[in-house]
Amino acid sequence: MTRVAIPATMADITPEWLTAALRANGHITSTVTSAEKVTIGQGVGILGELARVTLTYSAPEPKGPKTLIAKIPTADPGGRGIAQMLGFYEKEVRFYTEVGDTIGVRTAHNYFAAGDPANVRYVILMEDLGGLALGDQVAGASVDECRLLVAEIARLHARWWTTPALDALDWLPAVNSPIIKFSALAYAQALGPCLENFSSHFSPAQAEIAQALLPRLNPIQDEFAKAPYTLCHGDLRLDNVFWGSPDNSSPVTLVDWQIALKARGPYDIAYFMSQSVEPAVRAANEESLVRDYQRGLAELGVKDYSFDQAWDDRAATMSCLIYPVVACGSIDLANERGTSLATKMLGRSLSAINDLKAHEILDRFEPAPLPVPPGA
Repeated sequence: MTRVAIPATMADITPEWLTAALRANGHITSTVTSAEKVTIGQGVGILGELARVTLTYSAPEPKGPKTLIAKIPTADPGGRGIAQMLGFYEKEVRFYTEVGDTIGVRTAHNYFAAGDPANVRYVILMEDLGGLALGDQVAGASVDECRLLVAEIARLHARWWTTPALDALDWLPAVNSPIIKFSALAYAQALGPCLENFSSHFSPAQAEIAQALLPRLNPIQDEFAKAPYTLCHGDLRLDNVFWGSPDNSSPVTLVDWQIALKARGPYDIAYFMSQSVEPAVRAANEESLVRDYQRGLAELGVKDYSFDQAWDDRAATMSCLIYPVVACGSIDLANERGTSLATKMLGRSLSAINDLKAHEILDRFEPAPLPVPPGA
């Protein structure tokens, strides 16, 4: 493949650059004559800049996209530094270049992806899914949407269930890798502001549970890194779910693989059900959905993994409290949509922990010291 320079900003994604990038993987043979960019996804807390690009060519291009989504790292130094430290940018580029279309579920097709870690420059040109309905995490998923998603996640997990191919992905961290364990530091930093600013959402007992999780978070991560493990999306929330696919090949298209990891499969289920589903819908359907998940795994060849094991692994719900706490403890309260989303996540997570008695998992683990940050 011809080497293509990696753009530093969206302004560097010119018709000339797009010509080189799309030619590199054989998507076009002519020239991009114009590229109209429209910024999308602002104000939703993502760690990248996104733009929808509308292209015209010097000659007909049957395989050339009419539109695509360009993604580069955020210009915000704080978010950019965190994402680089956690390896999010490199992971997503390698995901799209190495496994994207063979992942086992439908995701956005990659036209071009490349990275320069030394200069924190990364770029992905991916399929535009703008014609599909995007999930709304604030509104929450219906039971029918949950069933569709659970079936697709079973396909993803079965495809990678304790396989040598998964172990070969050395850029994909385990849920207890040192870099992911630093999430406990983010939780520690956010817990106080979260309890203060969202105190009405916590009963006294729930506040104690949230505090008791802190020294046990890393030991829980160690537990969920044990076999049987698989490839998990890691950020399975409704805002990362498109319904359908442009080629009508799948009922679901999943995006945003920056946080993908190796973990027990029900981690993804726990994450989704505790933060993207309203409590009444979750409580009424959770057991049947986990049964659907376990049955789907078995039908796809996963052996020796019972419903009881899957249900016990749903205790990952407790560790998933980290995400709404960090969101609520660091959110700009002037960001109306972000605050609404963080509040919804928190309420749903606390409700799921209560209903499932997920806090009982804390008794299995001794407190452990927090990891030492780099350079400390």
